[in-house]
Amino acid sequence: MKIKNTKIYGAWVTGVLFIVFAMSLAFATFFEKDFGALAARAIVYEAWWFEFILFLLLLSLIWQMISNKLYKRNKLTIFLFHWAFVFIIIGAGITRYFGFEGIMHIRENMTQNRCVTNDNYINLELKDSLGNVLYSNIEKLIITPVKRDNYREYLDINDIRYKLILKRFVPNAIETIVDALDGEPIVALILSNGTSVSERIFLKQGDIKEYNNLKIGFSEDEFLDIKISFDGNKFFIESNKTINEFNMRTKYSSSHSLSEKILLEQSNIYKIGVLSIVPDISSKKGRVKVINVNSSKYPKNKQALIFELSNDNDVLEFNLFLDDSKAELLIDNSTLNITYGALSVYLPFSLKLSDFILERYPGSNSPSSYKSEVVLIDKNEGLKKNYSIFMNHVLKYKGWRFYQSSYDKDEKGTILTVTKDLYGMVITYVGYFILFLFIVLSLLNKKSRFRTISKSFFKSSVGKISILMLGFVLFTGQLSAGTNKLIVDKNFADKFGEILVQDNKGRTEPLYTLSNEVLRKISRKTNVSDYSAMQIFIGLYFNFNEWQHEKIIKISNQKLRKIIGVKEEYIAFSDVVNLKTNQYKLRAILDETYKKNQEKRNSFDKEVVNLDERINICYMVSAGEFLKIFPIQDKSFKWYTPQDAYAKTSVKKDSLYLKGVMSLLLLQLQKDVQRQNYAKSEEIVQSIINYQRMYSEYKLPSIRKIRVEKAYYKLRIYERLYVIYLILGFIMLMTLLYNVLFLKKLKKILQFLAFSLFVCFLMHSFGLAMRWYISGHAPLSNGYESMLFVSWVTILAGFIFSKPSRFVLSATSVLSGFTLVVAHLSFMNPQLTNLVPVLQSHWLTLHVSIIIGSYGFLGLGAVVGFIVLFLNIISTKKNKAYIVETIKELTVINYKSLTVGLYLLTIGTFLGAIWANESWGRYWGWDSKETWSLITIIVYSFVVHSNMIEGFKDVFIFNLLAVLSFSSVLMTYFGVNYYLSGLHSYAGGESVSIHPVLYAVIGLIIVISIISNVKYKKLFNNRI
Repeated sequence: MKIKNTKIYGAWVTGVLFIVFAMSLAFATFFEKDFGALAARAIVYEAWWFEFILFLLLLSLIWQMISNKLYKRNKLTIFLFHWAFVFIIIGAGITRYFGFEGIMHIRENMTQNRCVTNDNYINLELKDSLGNVLYSNIEKLIITPVKRDNYREYLDINDIRYKLILKRFVPNAIETIVDALDGEPIVALILSNGTSVSERIFLKQGDIKEYNNLKIGFSEDEFLDIKISFDGNKFFIESNKTINEFNMRTKYSSSHSLSEKILLEQSNIYKIGVLSIVPDISSKKGRVKVINVNSSKYPKNKQALIFELSNDNDVLEFNLFLDDSKAELLIDNSTLNITYGALSVYLPFSLKLSDFILERYPGSNSPSSYKSEVVLIDKNEGLKKNYSIFMNHVLKYKGWRFYQSSYDKDEKGTILTVTKDLYGMVITYVGYFILFLFIVLSLLNKKSRFRTISKSFFKSSVGKISILMLGFVLFTGQLSAGTNKLIVDKNFADKFGEILVQDNKGRTEPLYTLSNEVLRKISRKTNVSDYSAMQIFIGLYFNFNEWQHEKIIKISNQKLRKIIGVKEEYIAFSDVVNLKTNQYKLRAILDETYKKNQEKRNSFDKEVVNLDERINICYMVSAGEFLKIFPIQDKSFKWYTPQDAYAKTSVKKDSLYLKGVMSLLLLQLQKDVQRQNYAKSEEIVQSIINYQRMYSEYKLPSIRKIRVEKAYYKLRIYERLYVIYLILGFIMLMTLLYNVLFLKKLKKILQFLAFSLFVCFLMHSFGLAMRWYISGHAPLSNGYESMLFVSWVTILAGFIFSKPSRFVLSATSVLSGFTLVVAHLSFMNPQLTNLVPVLQSHWLTLHVSIIIGSYGFLGLGAVVGFIVLFLNIISTKKNKAYIVETIKELTVINYKSLTVGLYLLTIGTFLGAIWANESWGRYWGWDSKETWSLITIIVYSFVVHSNMIEGFKDVFIFNLLAVLSFSSVLMTYFGVNYYLSGLHSYAGGESVSIHPVLYAVIGLIIVISIISNVKYKKLFNNRI
């Protein structure tokens, strides 16, 4: 009994630690958004209490291994699981305390063996009058606006004990003069030499400073160019040069002779040659003091550390501005120097940058790759070897690792991340390997819980804790007859769409693709009034005078419609712009909108800006600004619009072609539209295509790839699929509920629906394959593509677990449909894009596909859990037995789905850590995405182990947790990508705010959970 209680107690302790750890991590990510990564490190990630929690978790893992005798052969897989996390935590500790991370900057043809630390240190050095170092100390110090480390040091100078402390940190610091009883005469002057740059100096009696080769002093020194003096009541200025005085209030000016004492007044400007002096502040008894000011009013302020040096008799306060090199004090013939900043670390070898190479996508400023060609020079080893350092390609030497981090703006220098963490990295990688091994073995082991779990595994006893858990997991949170409008045939429009065009981001794509992207931007549709995107694009370009009256521009805000004077949801360009009178109906409200700061703009302001953008896009199409379709023979990768290409080409034959080809095409189109034969127009289009392939300086997409891309946009697979998924899923779900309520089985209908869903799944897979082929990389590089993959994995999970219960397939069909709906919301960008350099790696496919795949299984668990809750609500005494059996089947499926999802999420997260180490030089940096992935792992680890905690081994609780825990997945994906800050912004679209519907959904889940719990306790008093 004692052992049993010990096990229960240990499980509860571990569970509480998991909850506290997860909540701490969640708090840190929101804190980082408001105050920055450094502040989050100081408050949480490097705080002693956080490390103490990790230490307790380590002890708890070891205790669980001992108390549950996991070292036995039949428990080997779970033993490996716990040991994996022991290794990972220990490796992280070694990295934390003994690893090194810094930055090395090298210019081309320069040799460098020095790097600087990422962390800042305070360096104290005491020297005697001969320059001998009497005492020195270097200490790491984290300073942020919200928290700073304490600093205290004791010094013995000439047998007197001094105490040095850091009193405060001033984040927006300026120096000013304040009155003080023990102060002295002091004045502040603003000096300018005729440029926009000025300098502020403070002078007290005895001070002499130099500015613009002039000596300025509050002194009687006869060699001064400018003297400040004080007669006990007023301050005066004199100079050995002529002073011109100008009063800013009276506009009166006067000239003063040499060495004439002039009253120093704040409203005056004193000019001596090109030097201007403006008195700022003065005090008969004052001191210079650093104060904190409002950063919005004083945006160019420095940061300052305020120190206090004291002994038994005296107290001296002084400051160190962080932009300055050091603070220096003279104490009894000894000099105390204090500096704060990064430390220099010298390596036992050197790197010479032979060449920095930056490659861009054709016709774009977007980098496709960048690398550093370096020479490794080790004189001690007699080594001199060439290396290339670029993204995902690391230079490793003697335990040091060099990663391509960034580069200078002039592209003549490189910035490398430098790390040294051999032991921590090896131990952590061992932990990762053991973890992956455990997951494989647990899936293969016939005695593992995943393989042996049955319907009798969970109980039906209900405790009060089931409802209390709501709080925790929700936290974690052709020129036609009778018209002059040029409307070309759709087949010709498709042929015209095969012309290639360079977009602004360097991708060379068919005009068909560009036209779809343009129309989606202005209309939120892929066709309008039965016109295809390509027909509309051709019409706007060749025949704008008529097409400007076509209602293709979406305007959803009713207030804005009223201002413009329209009632429809779609308007024409001419409804807003009158090109004859140059009248623009948005001009006044646009002016008011742009006067506001972005953070102060409301939804109406944003809609005004969006509508203005759509209007401008229409005009840009008409002006041909998007038609960058012509390369010219200038040995560059850049393509030009017809007008620009004609202006820039130096080849006479090309010039004649470029000048007339588009005009010739328009004339031919007007003839072909009337006779409905486009053969001659297609010949001109083909000549443009041939011209592109003849003169392009880089390899173009094949004809097959272009036609596949056209087919992809024409099929609109996912816009059709989400409707079909939702319809089939809801029909299947209603059919299954009919079976439950009336105890009838409609087997043939269910088989037909399942077959239909399988056909949809094949089309879904075909669409992903097309997108992969077109883009040349796995379709996982942005938010839209990841949602397509989540939907695919979700429906795949449904088929995997559909044999025991069709409820699973119906649930995944509905979930996949809603996922595709989200993918096509306004903040998602379905555009095919090039990859940023860091994503050009095999890790992209491996890491992201596994992570996104896990979301599908975890999402399945949430939907199955919700179905269980709903089955409780519709249960009656008549169908109780059938529902009990169904709930048993669904709960087992749910456990397996969550387990697979947790395994995939864990593998994906730590593969991401390995990728980060190969790309950026650190496998874990508490980025918000990393942190929330870890939180989600913790949350689902708690869920799948909840049966080990007394009061949690219950069918209702497990399924409730499965529903609520998915909020952590949503936060990891949407919350981080679109709300928090971090390194994973490439996975997101435009920033979005929290929609009120979310709160309604949370409320609905709570209500359903409560009702389900009441019904559950009423009908199922016996154990299931």
